[in-house]
Amino acid sequence: MIAVGRELLIGRTINTNAHWVGKRLAILGTQLARISTVDDDLDEISGSLGEALSRRPDFLVVVGGLGPTPDDMTVKGVARGLGKDLAVSRQALELIREHYVKVGRKDFRLTPARRKMAVLPEGAAPLENEKGTAPGVRIETGATVIFCLPGVPSEMRSIFSRSVLPEIRGRIGKLFRVAARLKIEGIYESALAPVIARELTRHPGAYIKSHPKGVKGGISRIELDVVVVNGDQEAARKGASGIVNTVTADILRGGGRIVSQTGVRADAG
Repeated sequence: MIAVGRELLIGRTINTNAHWVGKRLAILGTQLARISTVDDDLDEISGSLGEALSRRPDFLVVVGGLGPTPDDMTVKGVARGLGKDLAVSRQALELIREHYVKVGRKDFRLTPARRKMAVLPEGAAPLENEKGTAPGVRIETGATVIFCLPGVPSEMRSIFSRSVLPEIRGRIGKLFRVAARLKIEGIYESALAPVIARELTRHPGAYIKSHPKGVKGGISRIELDVVVVNGDQEAARKGASGIVNTVTADILRGGGRIVSQTGVRADAG
C-alpha cells in the first residue's frame, strides 16, 4: 500500500486508511506486506510505485491524491511510474456527471478541476465512487493489479469494499482465519519469548505475537495474539487450539496466569 499526502507526513492527519485496510485484509486471511507514505510529489509517487512493483505484489493499493486540487497528483505519478500516457476517460466523466446529478447538481458543467478527475493512465478503468466525486482507478501491469483510491476515508472504504475486496477474495480463494487473544499476568516477555519461538517453529505461517502492557504493582501484564490461517477450517481451528493449549501450559508452569481468553474463533474470509 502507498499512502499519498503531505498531511500524513507532517502529523496533520493520522493514517486511519492504512489501519482500516490492513485489518480488512487480515480478516480475509491475507495481509499487507508493506505500507509506504509519500509526499504529494510526482517523483516520490512514481519512485515509490517502482519500488513497490519491483517486489512483484499481487495487488498494490494507492490511497489519496485523486481530487481536483493541484496537490492531487497520484494519477499523474502512477502514469509516470508506469511509463503511460494520460487521457480523459469518457466512462470516468460519466461517473462524475452521475454523482453531481445524484446530489442535486443538475447544472453540471465540465470545469477544468472536474475534468482533471476524469484523466486516467492509458489502459486504466474508473471505479464508481458512491460516496464522492473522484472515481477510483484500476490498472494492471504484469501480474500486479493497481488500485488508486481517494483519501477521504468514507470514499476509500466504499470503493475498497465494492471493487477491491471482491477481486482480492477471488484471487486468494476461501480462507479461514482462526484467532485467540490471551491476557496474561505474572510472567515477563523475556520468559515468554522462547515459548513463542518454539511454537513458531512448530507452526510455520502462524502469527504469534506478544504485546507487553507494562508492570503494575510488581506484576507483568502481557496480551498474546495467536492467529492461524488455512484453507481448511478444521485444520485452522486445530492449529490455533494446539498453540493456545501448549502456550497456556507453559505460562502456568512458569508461574504466570491467564486472566482472560477471547477464545478460539473462526472468521471465514
